[in-house]
Amino acid sequence: MAKKLTTKVGDLRGANVLITAGPTHEYLDDVRFIGNPSTGLMGMELARSAQRLGAYATVVCGPTHLQPPPGVAFIPVTSAQQMLEAVSERFDSCDVFIASAAVSDYRPARREVGKIKKGAEQVTVELVLNPDVLKSMGERRRQDQIIVGFSLESANALDNARAKLAAKQCDLMVVNTPAHFGEAKEFVRIINAKGLVAELPPSTKANVAEAVIDLVSRVRVSGRLPVIKPFEKKKS
Repeated sequence: MAKKLTTKVGDLRGANVLITAGPTHEYLDDVRFIGNPSTGLMGMELARSAQRLGAYATVVCGPTHLQPPPGVAFIPVTSAQQMLEAVSERFDSCDVFIASAAVSDYRPARREVGKIKKGAEQVTVELVLNPDVLKSMGERRRQDQIIVGFSLESANALDNARAKLAAKQCDLMVVNTPAHFGEAKEFVRIINAKGLVAELPPSTKANVAEAVIDLVSRVRVSGRLPVIKPFEKKKS
């Protein structure tokens, strides 16, 4: 059974917490885009939980219908490139960076002006790789910053998340599946470089956010976390 995580008021007092949230929309033309079902709720709950512990929270969010919690700085963006630019401007002054946004991996190589008219039986769209916001920040991080990523996996979840944690220089990685979009409840695990540090039964976004922020506050205070299940050593 997973242990209940608890925090003390003020564990993040005065900390600047920068959070990405929501989807990105990569437009094909003026009315069509590549996107995903992310709502931004996870990021909003993370900001709310960080505030409760005394942090100053900023949310850089893709298109959403949600309103940020009172007192949270809200930076609306649309595309992955815009998200990268907004985060880059604010990253050096943050103490904690949490990348919960569902950033589109690809964007159309060309955006058409106006609306593409229906005509041909088949249309081929060329896609190019988007910038990796989390990896970019990991490469420029300071030693005293804490970075948390989210790994959305449909297979080999922990192995893939472990690889991402290392490649993107994160302190923690939250592991979930595509079933967790929107307000759905789903089993979530959280890892660091040594192994599994938390596992949550099907939980609301608010409960997941509280667990993540609790772990962040523990890392900030002590620099380490107890491991529930250590990773096996990689074969050389």
